Amino acid sequence: MRGARGGLVLGLWLLGPPGAQAEEVPVSLADALAIAEKANPELQAAAARVEEQAARADSVRRMRWPRLGLSVDWSRTDLPAGVFANKLNAGQFTMADFDVARINDPGPLSHLGSSLSLEVPIDVFGKVGTMAGAMTAYRDAASAGRRDALQEVRMRVVEAYRHADLAHRAVEVTARVLEVARARESEIEARVEAGGALKADLLRARARRRQREADLAERRGQEAMALAGLGRLLGAAEGTSYVPTDAPPPVAPLPGDEVQWSARALRQRPLLEAARHKAQAAASFVSQERKALLPDVGARGQLWDNRIDAGNAQAWAFGVGLRWAPFDPGRSKREAAATAEEHAAELDARAAADQVRLEVQLAFRRALAARERYAAAAGGTEEGREALRVLQERRQAGMATLTDELETETAALGAALEEIGAASEVAIADAALRRAAGEM
Repeated sequence: MRGARGGLVLGLWLLGPPGAQAEEVPVSLADALAIAEKANPELQAAAARVEEQAARADSVRRMRWPRLGLSVDWSRTDLPAGVFANKLNAGQFTMADFDVARINDPGPLSHLGSSLSLEVPIDVFGKVGTMAGAMTAYRDAASAGRRDALQEVRMRVVEAYRHADLAHRAVEVTARVLEVARARESEIEARVEAGGALKADLLRARARRRQREADLAERRGQEAMALAGLGRLLGAAEGTSYVPTDAPPPVAPLPGDEVQWSARALRQRPLLEAARHKAQAAASFVSQERKALLPDVGARGQLWDNRIDAGNAQAWAFGVGLRWAPFDPGRSKREAAATAEEHAAELDARAAADQVRLEVQLAFRRALAARERYAAAAGGTEEGREALRVLQERRQAGMATLTDELETETAALGAALEEIGAASEVAIADAALRRAAGEM
């Protein structure tokens, strides 16, 4: 017990200095889910990755677009070949320039050359389209992954919300029990002073009061840590603490059977959709590697402007080009790697489906067990309170001992906490089942 409370103290110290007081913001479960969707950093990162993949897919798709280029070059040179070519390109070559002495030893010449080019890729064999399809599949996989991450965060928010609410209710119950313990200690102390009770009874009552104070301190620490966990999921700013306001919903029978839940999961779980898109992308990469043997085709056009002094001359050209590399020693290995990746992606999809079935199976049975636990604990709070009231009356009448009352009080406290915990567990188990089925 000392070790557990020592760990609790360490956890509270890590959460912040003892004097720090966070601003408490009441929040319903619906509001908490909405806040998490907007402010949770994990979801923001997943959304950014979707944008990244969308931009990559668009960039590949735009490889079909024309490319416009502009270059400007100014030079001053007395290099014979350069002077000869610049004069010729500028249309200022004269008969005097054929003089051998001038050709071999020309004077310096300034030249300004400009070039405007246009290249148009022609995707004859669908290489760009195949690559764009692969990148689009990755984009869709990232989008499905974000939806799956959103469902995971929503489930974790429900779990953290219920734990925080449970911790708060446990604090309230323990605080009421502590008030009773203090009143009992005062009563017995007065009776001891009047000679109507033994000092041993006072010591037992005092020990029980101290135990309840320790219990209350521990449960307050648990509440603080539960609130910190909830705030982390909601992306709370420093100094802000979200406090739950919703009690667990009424416990209802679990709808459907395990087979129906599993079928829904296989039909709509985003994780499986992401796996399918990744398999499609891998298949596209295999096709892309096979098409690498085919040539690349493109059209081009270019316009030149050459100037020497005030004179200038323009020239142009257009054409169609084909590039082909029939021998590439690494092509077969790249295709083998892409084929292996495709096979791995197919196996990943199978494994994901198996994992979803397992998650549904475990979540369904957890939901059933939680309802059984709640059925056993329901009414325990009221029964424990009534049993304690009756025993207190019997002790006052001299028909029961203080030890009987303390034992009954402990049992009543345990029953109250068990009922509260069972109701919260049903809500958490239901959230986990909906998450497994892709319905969060």
